[in-house]
Amino acid sequence: MIQGRDVVTLDTFSPDEIRYAISRAHAMKRDGFGIPLQGRALAMVFFNPSLRTRASFAIAFSSLGGTVIDLTAERDIWNLELRDGAVMAGAAEEHVKDAARVLSEYADAIAIRSLARHEDWAMERRDLVLVSFQKHSSVPIFNMESVLEHPCQAWGDALTLEEEFGDLRGRKLALTWVYSPTARPIAVPHGAALMAAKLGMNLTICHPEGYDLDHGVLEVVQRNARENGGTVRFTPDLADAATGAHAIYAASWGATNLHGRPDEERMLRNRHTDRRVTTDLMARTQAGRFLHAMPIRRNVEVDDAVVDAPSSLVIRQAGNRLHIQRALFAEVLA
Repeated sequence: MIQGRDVVTLDTFSPDEIRYAISRAHAMKRDGFGIPLQGRALAMVFFNPSLRTRASFAIAFSSLGGTVIDLTAERDIWNLELRDGAVMAGAAEEHVKDAARVLSEYADAIAIRSLARHEDWAMERRDLVLVSFQKHSSVPIFNMESVLEHPCQAWGDALTLEEEFGDLRGRKLALTWVYSPTARPIAVPHGAALMAAKLGMNLTICHPEGYDLDHGVLEVVQRNARENGGTVRFTPDLADAATGAHAIYAASWGATNLHGRPDEERMLRNRHTDRRVTTDLMARTQAGRFLHAMPIRRNVEVDDAVVDAPSSLVIRQAGNRLHIQRALFAEVLA
């Protein structure tokens, strides 16, 4: 169903295709999986640090019989030029078109992790590193988190929620901004919102003023919710968002309108140090499930008692990254 496809954005997959990959992950988790990728290779290129993504991608692919090469930008590969037609007399020593084409000769898939820097958001949101590799590669591209989206994280989140609730249509998910001392990437909440919309959930997005999700992404989320029987509503109030929800998904992200202006963003962020998930907040929910993509700043973003509660899904959520990525690799490449 998804053979040969890039896994770059959830918007290119139908709800049926998303559910199919989840069902394959369920089956492989339950029944095993063999080594369908024996003799195949994955090239991972990291422009940013990673724990869960790096480990789960490498183990998922190698457990299917494949070979993984792990490359870190500016350490293992040359500085890359992204501009077409550039006169390369500066710091960049290799053009992305050459790197992508060469890696396509060696590997059966390329996985890229490239987050936002501290430049103008209108430029950042173009996701130039990921898009450039996708443009010049001749093998499938997997997004290991980009400026705008983290599709494999969101797919693993959906697997986790389905294990808890079955069909997610009509289930209530509260995506809530929580305080963190540093501005976190916005890709995880984007992916979570889009996944909820694709699967027909009733999504509440909760954040203080100034922390709207990217407007282009929100348009895609709202369109998908309309098409798939879900809803999207917005509130600044944590208690309102939590009331009646089946699950709270806590995340911290930066203010895109202040992107590249860290001092101003920090001043805005520090007005909201009290925004965290507590046991009292979880008591307002309908089912008490808690989600977080990790890493978690304990007792800042969320209390220990919530993270460590039996109803917390965060460790299984992280573990399911392995299972969903194994299913995606098998279906895209086998």
